[in-house]
Amino acid sequence: MTTSNPSSLTPSEFDDEVDDSDIPPGHIWAYPCKLLSCPDYGKSWLLRSNFLAHLQDREAHITTATTPAARRSIELAWRYATDPYLPPRAAPGFRSREDPDEQVWDYGFKDDTGKVITGTGTLKEMEIHKAALRRQAEEKEGNDDGHNDCENGHRKA
Repeated sequence: MTTSNPSSLTPSEFDDEVDDSDIPPGHIWAYPCKLLSCPDYGKSWLLRSNFLAHLQDREAHITTATTPAARRSIELAWRYATDPYLPPRAAPGFRSREDPDEQVWDYGFKDDTGKVITGTGTLKEMEIHKAALRRQAEEKEGNDDGHNDCENGHRKA
């Protein structure tokens, strides 16, 4: 009777080049932490061995990453391919811990005339900015339509 060695199914945790044949040319694997309760949530490692060490060292992973096979399963589920020359980014599916309404962005959009408007603020502030520009355009349109705002001395309602 032949039995398979379970350790042969799980590659060495020190082999950073495992699965490199499965990745598109010019790309590398990135290994993000996607456990919300982990202090390193959202951080990515470019070396597989460092990510696997993270899974072993962090208390947040103690219940899920108990064996090499479990860590391998997490690694395969969370990794993504990336261009090594791009600046670091959040992993797909990354959700910030901060409330999105509090995040400040540099934004840009085109108004109704096609003019590019830029600013800095939260998503809600950008929506307020857009709405204010629309109201200004509507008011200007109302004043430019050739009609006087007063008829027979009375203001239009």
